[in-house]
Amino acid sequence: MTTQGGHRVVVLTPPGTGAIGVVRVVGPDAVSLVNQAFRPASGSALSAAQGDRLRYGHFVDGEETIDDVIVSLSSIKGRPAIDISAHGGVRIIERVLQTLERLGALVGEPGEAVGLAWPTENIIEYEALEALTRAKTERGVRFLAWQREYLPAALEALAHCCHTDPPEALRRLKAIADGYPVARTLVEGVTVALVGPPNSGKSTLFNRLIGRPATVVSSQPGTTRDWVAEPVEMDGVPVTLVDTAGRREADDPLEQQAVEAGRRVMERAEVRLLLLDGSQIIAPADAALFEISRRWAGCLTVINKADAGIVWPTSKVGANKTVLISALTGAGCDDLVSKILEVLGFRGWVERVPCLFTARQAEAAADVLSVLPRDRWAAGQRLEQVLIGRCKQVTPAGSGI
Repeated sequence: MTTQGGHRVVVLTPPGTGAIGVVRVVGPDAVSLVNQAFRPASGSALSAAQGDRLRYGHFVDGEETIDDVIVSLSSIKGRPAIDISAHGGVRIIERVLQTLERLGALVGEPGEAVGLAWPTENIIEYEALEALTRAKTERGVRFLAWQREYLPAALEALAHCCHTDPPEALRRLKAIADGYPVARTLVEGVTVALVGPPNSGKSTLFNRLIGRPATVVSSQPGTTRDWVAEPVEMDGVPVTLVDTAGRREADDPLEQQAVEAGRRVMERAEVRLLLLDGSQIIAPADAALFEISRRWAGCLTVINKADAGIVWPTSKVGANKTVLISALTGAGCDDLVSKILEVLGFRGWVERVPCLFTARQAEAAADVLSVLPRDRWAAGQRLEQVLIGRCKQVTPAGSGI
C-alpha cells in the first residue's frame, strides 16, 4: 500500500496479553498522523514543539473510543517518533494498528520493531538487538549484549589487519567464525532426545533433568506411549528435552505410531541420550543398539540404575561417550549434563570474546576467508561492507523512512 509520507508503525512490546502495549509511529509527519486518532484529555493537539512531554487522552477510531492512552514524542535520527501506550490486551493493540493503517501508516512485522526502537550504526548491532528479543536464557542475553558492544569494533580492527597482515587477519577471523555453531546453540537452543528400550528409566531421567514430575513413571514397561517435550536450562544453554516412547517391536498400531514418532524426533535431535538398564544382564538387542549408538553423531550412552547395582561388563561401562547414572537418586546426573554440554561444544568455550552469532554473519565471514590472504583489499572491503555492514541507521527494507 502507499503510505502517508512513508510512516511506519510497529509494536514495541512482546506479543500476547500484558498490562501495557506500546505502539511506535515513525515518519516525517507522525504528529499530524497521530493527531487524527488522538483526543487529549486537556489542552491542544499534539505538537512537535512539546518535546518529551507526556500527554494523556483517548485513542479513537472515528466516533469510537478504543482506549485511554498516554502519548509521548521523541525523535529517531531526526525523524519524529510517537509512542502510544495503551492497555496491553491483544484486541486493543490490534485496533490501534488497524486505525493507524487506515490513516496511511504501514504496519511492520514484529522483528522490524528493533530498527525503529533502537537505531543502530551497523548490521552486527542490529542483529544483536533482534536476537536479544528471542534470547531464552540470561546467559544468552549476556552473550548478545557483549557482542553488540564489542564485536563491531573487533571486526573493524580486523578489516585494517587485512591490509597490514593478511595471514594474521585470516587466523583471527577464522577463530571468530569457528565459535558460530556454539553461539547459535546458545541463542537458538537445541533438542536433546532420550531414547532406548522400555523400562530403562527414560521418564525418571526426564523428570530429574527438568526438575519436576512431567511424565508418568512406572515399573511396567511401555508406560510412555508418545513423546513429551519440555524446555530446560543446562548451564544457561536452552534445551528442549524430549522423552520418547521405548524402542521396541509392537503389534498395537498406537504403540507403533509412538515408536515411529520417537524415531523421527531422535533423528532431528542435536544430541541423543541412549538410556540402557545397567542393572539387568545386557540383552542381545540392547548390546546391538549399544554398539550402533557409538557410531551416531552427537550421542551419549547412559547406563542407568546404578543404585540397583551394575552388572554390565566393565569394558562397556567405561567405554567412550558412556555415562553411569542413577536417574532415581540423581547420582551422575551432573556429570551427564557436563557431557551433554561438551558434545554441544561448550567445553572451554568463552562467551566474552568476539564471536559470530547469525547465519548471515557466518556466510559473510566465509566469503571474506575465501579471498584472504590472496586479495587483501577485497577482503577488507567485504569485511567492512558486508560482514559489519556500516550504515547511518538500519531500517527495514522498503520502509520508505
